[in-house]
Amino acid sequence: MKIIIADDETLVRYGLVSVLQDLLPPGAEIIEAGSGRELVEKTREVHPHIAFVDIKMPGMDGIEAISQVRQSSPGTLWVILTGHADFSYAQAAVKLGVEDFLLKPPDPGELKVLLKKLELKIRDKQISANRKLESRISAVLGDTTSIDFDPYFQEPRFWQAALILWDSLLPDSRKVSTQRDAAVHLIALMDREDVYSGTLVSMRDGRLLLVFTTPAGGMAMDRIIGEWNQQFKILKSAGNRIEGREIADTWLLTRVVTDIKELFDEVDRLSRTSSLRYLYSPGELIDFTDIARNQKLIRYIKIAGLLEKLSRAWETGLEDEYHGVIHKLEDALNLLPNKELDTGTLSWFTQFVIPLPGPSPPSLEELVLRLHNQGHELFENRILQDAGSPPMKSLVDKTIAVMNRRYRETIGIAQVAEELGVSPNYLSTVFKKETGKSFTRHLTELRLDKSRELLKGPEANIGSIARSLGYQSGRHFTRLFKDRFGITPSQWISERRN
Repeated sequence: MKIIIADDETLVRYGLVSVLQDLLPPGAEIIEAGSGRELVEKTREVHPHIAFVDIKMPGMDGIEAISQVRQSSPGTLWVILTGHADFSYAQAAVKLGVEDFLLKPPDPGELKVLLKKLELKIRDKQISANRKLESRISAVLGDTTSIDFDPYFQEPRFWQAALILWDSLLPDSRKVSTQRDAAVHLIALMDREDVYSGTLVSMRDGRLLLVFTTPAGGMAMDRIIGEWNQQFKILKSAGNRIEGREIADTWLLTRVVTDIKELFDEVDRLSRTSSLRYLYSPGELIDFTDIARNQKLIRYIKIAGLLEKLSRAWETGLEDEYHGVIHKLEDALNLLPNKELDTGTLSWFTQFVIPLPGPSPPSLEELVLRLHNQGHELFENRILQDAGSPPMKSLVDKTIAVMNRRYRETIGIAQVAEELGVSPNYLSTVFKKETGKSFTRHLTELRLDKSRELLKGPEANIGSIARSLGYQSGRHFTRLFKDRFGITPSQWISERRN
């Protein structure tokens, strides 16, 4: 927790610091400001959770200082310090949304009660901010709205995200359950008090995206980078303790950016090149700029992509495809100059991706050779990941049934996969193989087909219909409708009536 005390009297600040040090938990940070102008500067820099502010300070009084930084530090709770009762100041403070007033010097018992109340409010505000962020990011990822139509995304903010990828040999139902438990744990950690919003959402392919954001508001970029990178490490470490050694979760970090479109561009870039983790060090927290600087590693993206395809063929039980990918891998390795390829330890691959028995292979070439020679035996001895798993066709039928039932909700493949007890990657592969189209495309087409039935109504309202189908923007819905049917919803209604 970060607390700032603003008062031009040194003894007042010293006395309040002494009392707070006895009441606050270890690790709490107390910052002092000797004037209103210093309060503005330090608030913009650190975004405190609580600010104790003297009303009357020379130069810039407390009321003016609060009014200057209230928008750039929306998570700060303000408490007025005063040595007298001044009704006009009190009125102005109330309009600014201050939490309480304390007479100087504050009574320790009264301060203890106030701190407890403020701590609960901080937590409630944090959870509310995180849920709002989750809703907005989920809507964009679910293709139900556009960042161009949400003013929240147009405000100057800092953004950073981690793309979380999973590898595991667990049976599908246990994998889904373990991932869900880990996600719930991470969300609970992010809901603890802090000065920025954070959320964990599912992307279309079932991967998890962890997003942090805070208003720019004068806060230094280097401070944001330092704080957030430390927070990612804490969350990753906590996740490892939950998952034990059964799941390897690799986190790929974007840069800190100041534009939401730039953030999603970074996430797309991570998604396209995420297979490089197979040649880096899966199970780690990786700043993607480290990978981007490694030009030698970037040259091996084809090989990394084949390793990812191989893991999917194994996960979905497609032995013919498995052997086809193996042959392509062998060809790609033979084309390498001097057959040199620096990789970290490969023990993770046989522990979390394909269960090759025996000692860990010393090189990628040896790994591919053994996967080739033992491939048929591996599939013969392969224990079904889920004894009660439905056949592919049945799984697709169940998926379509869930989509027919839940198409009005903001859902993605992760939510449907969880309901059916399979992993999102497995469901995505099976669905595309059996239907010839992606889950997202099928869901969009289903919604648009349903929309034509709703548009037949005598008082059809395009905006209301769009929202009822999970699209927060009527303009976005109109664009999708025209892409599918060649005309806009309004033109479709006119043609029917004529």
